[in-house]
Amino acid sequence: MLRFSPLLLSLVFLSFSHAQKGPERIRLCVATLENSSPSNVSPAWQREQLIKAFERINKSKDVKKGKAASIDPVPLESTQGADPAVRQNDCRFVLYTNLTFVQQAGEISVPPAGAVAAGVRLGDARAYPPDYHSATIAYRVTQAGDPHPWTSGVVTAQEPQLEETLVSELMDQIAGRVASELRNPHPAPPR
Repeated sequence: MLRFSPLLLSLVFLSFSHAQKGPERIRLCVATLENSSPSNVSPAWQREQLIKAFERINKSKDVKKGKAASIDPVPLESTQGADPAVRQNDCRFVLYTNLTFVQQAGEISVPPAGAVAAGVRLGDARAYPPDYHSATIAYRVTQAGDPHPWTSGVVTAQEPQLEETLVSELMDQIAGRVASELRNPHPAPPR
């Protein structure tokens, strides 16, 4: 019968326990939506929608199996700039969002191609249903303590929905993009 030394058994045990850990959790502070548009959406409510989107992403099979890192969103009250809560909550990254554009039906705009073919002139409000809106949100992710963007982007949608609902859908898109970026880190910048 073979006898294993205690040292060998402890090495095997440590290697198995280390292999089962999976990716490290990512702590992400989520700033309150900055609203640069004339729209009257609730910035705090939209931040909560963004946090819920990250929580839904964390329920994916890859996260549960340990193949993808879990993202722990932490709400911030600030909309931009340095916030002491970032350090207090030990966040590695900070996500800032800015609602830059919201347009309602009836405002001057370019209708879809089908509306022009039907004889509706460009900019005619009849080209859109009354609840049609378009919105744009710019986002940027910074590393904690560094004001320069680590990643950034813009999401836009045009749909027959209320402003709040449309902006919430854009928040879902942002969560998906940011989760993908955080889980596939960028190479370190040259110094």
